[in-house]
Amino acid sequence: MRLNPERMAWGVLLASFFICIGLGIAAPLGARRYVLHSRVGQNVTLEVQKGPLSVTLAGHGAPVAIDKERGEIPERTIVATESTAGRFVVHAPQTGFVVSTIQLYDNTEIALASARSPRFPASRLPHEVVLDVRAGRARINVSGDNSRPTIIEVHTPHGTATLAEGSHEVKVNGATMEVTVRDGQAEVTNNAAHTLALGPAERALTDGEQVIGPLPATRNLIVNGDFQDPLENGWTTYATQSDPEQPPATVRITTDEAREVVTFHRSGSNHAEVGVQQDINYDVRDFASLELHLAMRILNQNIAGFGGCGYLSSECPITVLIDYKDIYGTDRQWRHAFYTGEPAPDWPIHPWTEQIPLGSWQTYDSGNLIETLADSPPAFIKSLTVYASGHAFQAMVTEVELVARE
Repeated sequence: MRLNPERMAWGVLLASFFICIGLGIAAPLGARRYVLHSRVGQNVTLEVQKGPLSVTLAGHGAPVAIDKERGEIPERTIVATESTAGRFVVHAPQTGFVVSTIQLYDNTEIALASARSPRFPASRLPHEVVLDVRAGRARINVSGDNSRPTIIEVHTPHGTATLAEGSHEVKVNGATMEVTVRDGQAEVTNNAAHTLALGPAERALTDGEQVIGPLPATRNLIVNGDFQDPLENGWTTYATQSDPEQPPATVRITTDEAREVVTFHRSGSNHAEVGVQQDINYDVRDFASLELHLAMRILNQNIAGFGGCGYLSSECPITVLIDYKDIYGTDRQWRHAFYTGEPAPDWPIHPWTEQIPLGSWQTYDSGNLIETLADSPPAFIKSLTVYASGHAFQAMVTEVELVARE
């Protein structure tokens, strides 16, 4: 059958018309969508602060050891630390603006899942970085430029943290994720899709089932400092003496004024020392404040008929010792000691010793040790020891706290 040329002409004309209309609408919309939603990779640098770092680059199966700075880190790169440390520095692609820094502490494994920014300035989308923190601790600083904000999404086995402009810490162990906001805002979402908003100086914990918080951003680095549990929970004990024929010194938990205390006791002559020690092993470089608090009571002290701390000013009935590494990697110690009574006239008094009244409970707050130790700032707290030394003594200690504040 012969086709109708007029019908065909109208069909071609109408099809062309609708195609033209479609292209006239779709092309601008497509171009607009491309301009507003297209993204480009950010420039990521890995700085090695204490190497080597174990790095698995995207597309490479085996990790390699990196001991110097490396740029152009691709997405899906995995970095693991042991007793090492490093830092991601993330730059916006067009301007070079630092949108984020991610500090990696020891025993941390983190993957850079993605790092993208809008391709065109007209886009209203934020800079976005997605991290997978599998274990360890990361300090994440989020910056926003004048034109757009930055959002960092942190995935962990226990949930997700969405971090806005500010300074944050994410800590992951086998049981929980802990998110701390030093300043700025964050949202914590667990695996059950429960969400909690955090503001400045707040933190939250999640085990994947529930979100606990908001909690204050301070934390006590000491476990069982009120001695409600046996000394085996957090503490180890030790005792030494110069004369094995003399009675030994003892340390045990007792009850005084309806609270649990640790009591150091010895009745003898010549030197003896007894104490409790707790391993802390905590990096404190990013804390603004670190303060020691304790309560103490000296019931008896006798060194050859005197008080004080002996002829070397080292035999005090209560001494607190903090072992730490400073920011230069040097092992250092900070101590403060307490005594009662008067020393012999020729005995020295160290500036780190302090006389307190006999028999009454006293409290001590060190002030900010970060400022006190400004000449050798602490970077890593190794341990804390509370001990008594001398000839004859009976002293009590409780409320042992080493409080770190963001």
